[in-house]
Amino acid sequence: MTGPLVFLAVTAIGGLAQMVDGSLGMGFGVFSASLMISTGFAPSVAVAVVNSAKVVTGLASGLSHWRLGNVRRDWLWALALGGVAGGILGGLLLTSIPAAAARPWVSFLLLVMGLIIVWRAVRRRAPCGVQGWGKSCEECPKGGIRWLAAQARDNSTGKLGVLGFVAGLVNGLTGAYGPIATSGVLLVEKGQPRHAIGTVNLAEVFVAATVAGTILFRQGLGRVPVGLVLALAVGGVVTAPLAAYVCRRMPAKGLAFMTGSLLIGLNLKVVTWILP
Repeated sequence: MTGPLVFLAVTAIGGLAQMVDGSLGMGFGVFSASLMISTGFAPSVAVAVVNSAKVVTGLASGLSHWRLGNVRRDWLWALALGGVAGGILGGLLLTSIPAAAARPWVSFLLLVMGLIIVWRAVRRRAPCGVQGWGKSCEECPKGGIRWLAAQARDNSTGKLGVLGFVAGLVNGLTGAYGPIATSGVLLVEKGQPRHAIGTVNLAEVFVAATVAGTILFRQGLGRVPVGLVLALAVGGVVTAPLAAYVCRRMPAKGLAFMTGSLLIGLNLKVVTWILP
């Protein structure tokens, strides 16, 4: 394909990836990085490109979620600060490993991310957030949302900080932040899914900037194809507001299942690389 066609194709990938990410709280990094690594890019280059683009797309998505009331401020900073620390470590580790050695293990982690997304899509959920706390609807004193908010304030930010660190570490190694962060917030805080997705999307901006900066500092700006970053970012910015709206209005189990299945397919060949 010629240059303009490549740009349009990557822009479409960025738009699709952001639709998935903004709707599910995961998918932009793991989807884009999987495609790049499967087509021959070194893992450190793929992660740097994806995280550079996520600074722009994440900001557009996070602000869209903020305006729609999908962001919990009391969750945001613990996730962001923990993620920054983990992202620095992940970026340093990735740039310390030769590309040939890193490729199969990064693909393996991406395969695991795909499995997590599929698991989230097919697992059975409680019909309302109150039951996620082990309570029946009759025990909800003033309505599910108020009761959940009061319970969430009682949780320590330490758990979210540790969760953010682990998600940032994985992001620094693979470009995937949401599968760990979003799933973890839903398990730890048990709040409304749209709050977990919106908060993770905004926290990811800080983590992505840290990871991209760490890799670029270690390897230099010349290793990262700027046109690819721009194409991913343009596609993501275009679909970010729509994705935030979809997150608030529509169920996304089918989209999650298809996304996870695609990730598994893209990275399944890692089994032949690792196993004798």
